[in-house]
Formats: sequence, C-alpha cells, structure tokens
Amino acid sequence: MTNTAGHEEEPPPRPADDDEDDRWCMAVRLLGRVERELDETLSRGHGLPLSEYRALCALGRADTEARGGVGDEKAEATALRMGELADRIGLKDSSVTRLVARLEGRGLAERAAAPGDGRAVAARITPLGRQWYAEITPTYRAALGRALEASLSNVYLADLAAWVRTGESAVAGAHPAQPPSTAGPTEGDDRP
Repeated sequence: MTNTAGHEEEPPPRPADDDEDDRWCMAVRLLGRVERELDETLSRGHGLPLSEYRALCALGRADTEARGGVGDEKAEATALRMGELADRIGLKDSSVTRLVARLEGRGLAERAAAPGDGRAVAARITPLGRQWYAEITPTYRAALGRALEASLSNVYLADLAAWVRTGESAVAGAHPAQPPSTAGPTEGDDRP
C-alpha cells in the first residue's frame, strides 16, 4: 500500500485470533496468581508490598549496573528518573512518585536531581534500602518458586510456568506458544 507521499506503508498487524486471546488470558492468569502470592508473602513477612520491593530491585540493579556489577555500599547510589523507574516496574509515573514517597518515608530510597538535568526528579536506593532488598530477596525468590511450582499442576498454565522456571517448554515436542491441548475442557478444568 502506498501513502499520499508515495511511500510504502506497512500493512496493519493482523488482529489476535481466539487461540492467541486464550493464551494471553492464561499468561495474565499466571501472572495474577504469582503476583498475589508474592505480594501476600512480602507484605506478611516483611511489611513491604510487591510494588515497593520491585522499586528497590530496580533502583538497586540500576546502581549495580552503573558500577559495572560492583556494589560499593559507601558510594552514593545511582539515581533513576521517575519515568525510567516506572518503565522498569510497569507502573504509571504518578504511581511511582507516590511509591517513592513511601519508600522515602521508610528511609529506603531518596529523591535526587536527575543525572544531566537538575530540573528532573529521580530516585536512588539508600544504604538501608540496599540492606532491606538483600534481606527480602530470598523470601521473594522462595515465594516465586512455590507459586511457579504450584502452577505446573494446571494443564493450561504449566507450559508458561515451566518456561519461566527453565526457559524451556514443559510439553514434550511443543513450541512454547502452542496450547497444551486443543481438546475441550476436562474434569477440574481451571481455564480462564
């Protein structure tokens, strides 16, 4: 197809079909199950919601990346712009601003001028935030492992859960994008 300026236009992507929509719903369902498990575990065990843990994770990793993989506990942490932090943890900018304010109130993060632009606001992890992140990560990873393992028993979630655990499909010979079966619902069907 050619546009009015004489340039070839890409055809629009085809809409998703029913099978793709079903697989997407299964992925969202797995994500929801795992997210609930992680949030409940972190909130109950450490008083820190999953969203705040993810922010500490993103801020801590940005700091380590900026140092070439070497963490220096005494050095000032690298700051991330609020928009970049929002992208890394999947929240809106306005939600991240409130989240950082909560972390700041606990002494786990602090606001700073954005690198290269003193007018923009950024956030960075504090030494206490690094300590909390290090202490909470084993709890997070144990809960993630339990949630993924539990999902392996659900025929509709097993392949995706196995892929997250191993990087490989759980269904012998199946491509990870293929559903485990095209047959109708079975007894104990837990399909979305």
